[in-house]
Amino acid sequence: MFLHIGGSEIVFSSELIGIFNLDPDDNSVNESFLNTVKNNPVSIISGSKRHKSFIVTSKNVYISPISPLTLSKRRNSSL
Repeated sequence: MFLHIGGSEIVFSSELIGIFNLDPDDNSVNESFLNTVKNNPVSIISGSKRHKSFIVTSKNVYISPISPLTLSKRRNSSL
């Protein structure tokens, strides 16, 4: 199965590691993680000025305008 994460981007469920809130006030660990992956591939999905989540897969990190709750619901409905 796959998960639509915004724009024209999809990820395969088998590659999905986690869906996280991008709000830096929510968790400083998330901000630290994103600072460490700056040297690795990070794909920013366009379509909105405000990005709400980041998705970690085995191959890439995506920054998405879709909320983590919505992505989680999409994932659960495709199982």
